[in-house]
Amino acid sequence: MGTDPRSADGRGRLGGTGMSGPSTRLAGVSDTPIAVVLFDLDGVFRQWNDDQLDEVEQSFGLPPRTILDVAFSPELGPLAITGRLTFPEWMTEVRSRVIARYGTDAHGAIDEWEANVGRVDTDMLQMLRQVRARTTAAMLSNGTTRLRRDLHVLDLLDEFDHIFNTAELGIAKPNPDVFRLVCATLEVPPERILFIDDLAENVAGATEAGLSAHQHVDQVSTTEFLRSHGVLP
Repeated sequence: MGTDPRSADGRGRLGGTGMSGPSTRLAGVSDTPIAVVLFDLDGVFRQWNDDQLDEVEQSFGLPPRTILDVAFSPELGPLAITGRLTFPEWMTEVRSRVIARYGTDAHGAIDEWEANVGRVDTDMLQMLRQVRARTTAAMLSNGTTRLRRDLHVLDLLDEFDHIFNTAELGIAKPNPDVFRLVCATLEVPPERILFIDDLAENVAGATEAGLSAHQHVDQVSTTEFLRSHGVLP
């Protein structure tokens, strides 16, 4: 769920003077040195327990995914992941719309949905650490203004060299301009950045911006992609 931002606010360790870390040359792909691997968060390192939340919603008389559908509706979702609504403002709107339709008994389900932060894929986290041992690792998440708090709860804040949150940037994936903004901030040209995301549309946006991108389906294929570019042993 690469655009699911039940996340947190965060700039992480955004650098100001370009990249000083090691770069890795592509293995059998090109001679361009890779300076950064840019990862999505949701659907790559963080997985959501939506099936469990479905049961919670049903116990409060809501159809499964009701809250998710309202939260990421065309009216609310884009506002949350570009920072035009703060996380509290977003949840106030979500709560108001769900309660208006299903009644006050839905409060308990919304409380549990709001408190949920998902879980970390520990196998992918180990892979991230291997990548970071060889080159710079950054995150670009379609997050809400709660991203930093979620990363703190998940103990992920220190796992990345740079954290880019679209709610801070004001522009979200898959817009190619968000990738161009990241490249400009890092002072690294797009051909020196790899991008990993679970959503095809985000991969397409990165590719349009000039990054080499891969759609994350499972750890095996992502590992092979990173190995082919020399950022994993």
